Amino acid sequence: MERVYLDMCSLKRPFDDQRQPRVREEAAAVAAIIGRAEDGEIALVRSPAHLVENDANPREDRRLAAALWIDGAAVDIPIDAEVEARAAVLAASGFRPLDALHVAFAERAGARWFVTCDDALLKLAARQGDALRTLVLTPAALRSRGES
Repeated sequence: MERVYLDMCSLKRPFDDQRQPRVREEAAAVAAIIGRAEDGEIALVRSPAHLVENDANPREDRRLAAALWIDGAAVDIPIDAEVEARAAVLAASGFRPLDALHVAFAERAGARWFVTCDDALLKLAARQGDALRTLVLTPAALRSRGES
């Protein structure tokens, strides 16, 4: 079963201003991805980075909703020396520390796709090319591939 890593930006997308077409499209795509995971078609990945980032959210309603999605992930990846080392390499190549950790966890989990709504992360990942072991794309891009 294909593994998908949704970063916190994606998990929080349904709470953003839905009057913007891009936000609305990405929120619908995130819902579709979560739906496919609930149906057992794909496996969502959960990492300690999700928990740390979500716990820092000051909005309790959003924090609790995202926690339900995180808790429902089928694959749990713990932190280990390999993740830490890979995150350090990614951070040295320009990824923000928390983004580097999320990507390192996705790679460690064998996730085929790393889903984000973060434009800066998407651009950096595109520049990294084959140096990444997971494909970084938007929720809408994954859905348009017919795979989510």
